[in-house]
Amino acid sequence: MEEETRRLQELGGSLYVSLPSSWVSQFNLSKGSKIFILSEGGELKLFPEEAPQKKEKTSTIIFTKGVFRTLIGEYLFGTDTIRIKKQTPFSNSERKQIQDYVNNLLNFEIIEELSNLITVQNLKSDIPIKKLISRMYYLTKSMLEDLSTSDVETLSGIIERDKLVGKFYFAVIMHTRALLTQRWSKEFSFTELLDLRLLIERIEQIGDEIKVLAQAKINGLKLPSSEIIFLMDKYSQAYNSFVKMNVEVASKFWDTEKKDKTKLTNLTMVRIYDLIKDIADLVV
Repeated sequence: MEEETRRLQELGGSLYVSLPSSWVSQFNLSKGSKIFILSEGGELKLFPEEAPQKKEKTSTIIFTKGVFRTLIGEYLFGTDTIRIKKQTPFSNSERKQIQDYVNNLLNFEIIEELSNLITVQNLKSDIPIKKLISRMYYLTKSMLEDLSTSDVETLSGIIERDKLVGKFYFAVIMHTRALLTQRWSKEFSFTELLDLRLLIERIEQIGDEIKVLAQAKINGLKLPSSEIIFLMDKYSQAYNSFVKMNVEVASKFWDTEKKDKTKLTNLTMVRIYDLIKDIADLVV
């Protein structure tokens, strides 16, 4: 982030300040170009009326032992088309491995398969970040609610739904990284983007812990329904306090934490409570 000081000038009774030439060049601005001005907390923020057109990012990676780590890296970097090449033809098991990994990436699909080349592409989505996060929350909340059942099929469904939570998680990370690299956003400040990143990490971790409990219940673990309902209520309080930036509700977690934990008899449930409290802490 570049900082500099400029003096106000007066022309015809009005005050003005010149724009940094590097910023003007970056967004290809000239006389007559329109800019968006946002007044926020005593600050003025300037944005080009339209961001420069994004160029499609394409990458080719070689199928090796670390290919899936590279694939995730390209996805998070915002690459639109990823070509996975192999010197010899892909085996059926290798194709299935790639398909399984791609299934974990929101909006990414395999669009072409040749004997030694598989092409994966981002099928664009305009879903706003806040809506993606909201879907993550309601998905994990429904997973938590379904823990009250003993039906194996429903419990197995919790484990499968956690994969979708992971997809949303990666999608939000990709969007926030894109906004951070642009150095400007009409929708979020830098601090707000960091808080959103922490929020989705906690929601994703809550999903992982719920998945552990679902597998344990399939194997015979008993969980009191009262504890599940209690956690659901606390989860709603924490998430809604973040959405509404309600400090009063969020700060109550500090007063009730010790008492709340005595109501939980399972260590994984306690870990879920800690993650829920972390969400409330983002508000205080």
